[in-house]
This record gives sequence, C-alpha cells and structure tokens, in this order.
Amino acid sequence: MKKLALILLVVSILSGCSGLPSIPFLQTAVPGQPGTPPPTVTPFSLDPTNTPDLFVLNTLAPTNTPSTGTPLITNTPTPEFTATIRPTITLEAVDPVFFTPSPNLFLMVQRSTDQLVWGSTCEGARFIRFTASVQLVRRLRYVTLWYRLQDKYSSRHTDWGGGAIFNDNDQGLYFYTLQLSQIQRYRYFEDAWLQYQLVASTATETVLGRSVVSRNEVSLTHCKVLNP
Repeated sequence: MKKLALILLVVSILSGCSGLPSIPFLQTAVPGQPGTPPPTVTPFSLDPTNTPDLFVLNTLAPTNTPSTGTPLITNTPTPEFTATIRPTITLEAVDPVFFTPSPNLFLMVQRSTDQLVWGSTCEGARFIRFTASVQLVRRLRYVTLWYRLQDKYSSRHTDWGGGAIFNDNDQGLYFYTLQLSQIQRYRYFEDAWLQYQLVASTATETVLGRSVVSRNEVSLTHCKVLNP
C-alpha cells in the first residue's frame, strides 16, 4: 500500500509542473531547432605578418645608383707634388793651359764660403775670401786668382779672367777677397758655378805652379732661386 501511495504522489507532482508557464532562461536551446535563426558570423582577419625566412642570408639594402648620365664622383686624394731638381750639365773640359804640369806649390787653399748670392731679397755672402799656403821657392813673386762663371744647366759660361794679385805676409801665406762687383756679367746668371784657380808666378809672369781648378765647389745664385 505504501508503494502505491508513493507512486500516486509522484504522478500528481509531475502533472502539476506541466501546467506552469514556460520560463525563457530555464529553457535549453536545442541545436537546429526550427524557427531559431542561426547566428551570423562576421569574418575578419588581421594584417598579414612577415614571417622571416630563416634560410635567407642578411644582405645590405641596395643603394641608389645614379643614372648613366651622371658620373659617379669619388673622393680621390690629391697627389702631392714635389719640386723637380734640374740636373746639372756635364762640365766642359777646362782649357789645357790650366793643367800645365808644374810643381805642386800650393800646400793649402781655403775659402770663406761656398755660396755667393746676388739680388736684394735674400741674405748671403757678397764676397769670398781666399787664403793660400804656398811653398816658398826662389823667384816666387806673385800669386794670382783666375776665375769664370759656368751656368749649371747649360753650356753658357764667361771667359777666364781676373789675374787679381794676392797679398802675403812674407811667410808663405797669401790672402785675397773677391767682391761680387768684380765678377763680370754675374747678373746674366741665375745659378752658376764660380770656377777658379790660383797661379804662382815670377816677376816676369812665368808660371811656377797652379792649384787644382775648382769647378763645382762655389755657387753664385740669384735670390729668387733660393727664395722662390
């Protein structure tokens, strides 16, 4: 009897629930239920991203190449130029008379400078002083100076001249100072050798001995060559 009474109670409760109004939020949506519109899906997409290729080598971006009509200018270092020194000529042979065999009477010949200058724009020697030690021999009376100018870069030269007489101290030492103004035609030479020779002679000008000719030991130069 108790089981039958319990069954009747459950049936009556279920019958009462079927009469309740339907509540929306308690209802379970059934997929594909007719009458319910399907939800619309709005398609969207993100901007494509660049996926790096791990097998591509990194290279520099190409530079802008100028058109063929525009030359490419590169920074080329300016070459440094050095002054070219003109070679001097081969000196001409000296007149054989200056090499006449004779006793070597000149023991020593010295000079005060190796560089004479002319012009008003530089400092320098305008004279040259010669000192000679001569072996004392019988009949020796004079020691004289002979010289000429020889251009360093051509065959142009003056004639041998001079014949200036040295002073002496009566002990075999002779002195003479040659001034620039005594050298003939020096203004015609910008850069020349002053070639010279000393000659020992008797009172009648008979040569007793000669010094070795100095051919390229003393220069006579214009100031603009030394200070261009």
